[in-house]
Amino acid sequence: MRYPIAAAALLASLPLVSRPADAQNMNVSVRPGHEARTCEDLEFRFDDRPAATAVDHLTAPGAQKLTVEASQNGGVYVYGGSRPDFAISVCKAAPASAGATSLDQVRAGLSGGTLTATGPKSDGWVVYFIIDAPTQASVDLGATNGPIHVARIAGATTAHAQNGPIKLLDVSGRVSARTQNGPIAFQGGSGTIELTAQNGPVDVRLAGSQWTDGSLTASAQNGPVRLQAPRGFGSGVRVRSSQHSPWKCQGCGDERRTWDDASRSVEFGTGPVAVTLSTVNGPVSVDLTR
Repeated sequence: MRYPIAAAALLASLPLVSRPADAQNMNVSVRPGHEARTCEDLEFRFDDRPAATAVDHLTAPGAQKLTVEASQNGGVYVYGGSRPDFAISVCKAAPASAGATSLDQVRAGLSGGTLTATGPKSDGWVVYFIIDAPTQASVDLGATNGPIHVARIAGATTAHAQNGPIKLLDVSGRVSARTQNGPIAFQGGSGTIELTAQNGPVDVRLAGSQWTDGSLTASAQNGPVRLQAPRGFGSGVRVRSSQHSPWKCQGCGDERRTWDDASRSVEFGTGPVAVTLSTVNGPVSVDLTR
């Protein structure tokens, strides 16, 4: 599967995608002008009709790692802040035709620091988790056919998505994010970050004047990579690709380029290399105009 450069350019917004849920066609979107901070910010539809919805609330100790296993077609949003614990909003939805009884059977539970959702087998249903967390929290997040969104977490973050996007905003600490058939978008300037996309694009936007506290390594297999960095970025950056990958570089001028029969590589910035992006069988876009 190949993604054109235009697809990578769309990663900044990472809109939610439609996925089939059992017998119904399900669509989840963030309401226009909103951020997904509460369940009311999400709109659920089954077969293009408004869903029946309900909200539950849970809390978990902030001192322990929170593991989240999203429901099939479900998503996870995590926001770091000053609170000492995890405040979890459980956004439940089911087809309106199934009635309240079906929705009542959709439940979320916490066991040993693991958050899961269960529901009836016969009807379509979905759960999205919206979590307010301590800034220094450690989280392990998983989703299939749904998004993972993490913002302002400085502890340890692990995220793995199947057929869905991952978006990381101002996330530092130790981070490992992996997608299969989905995109990854990262924005930040510190931490030990590892990003891997199989059959999907990787989009990295560097913040600040240099990389601090660790390094970033991002790779795509059968997908494009896109890098945006401030002009005069004060840390070493290397971007690599296989030999047949097309390249586009805006604002480049003093980069160090290696072009041979095996691979293509561009380096810029100063000091040791702290940021590395690479792709196999995907195009490359670099923007140094900010």
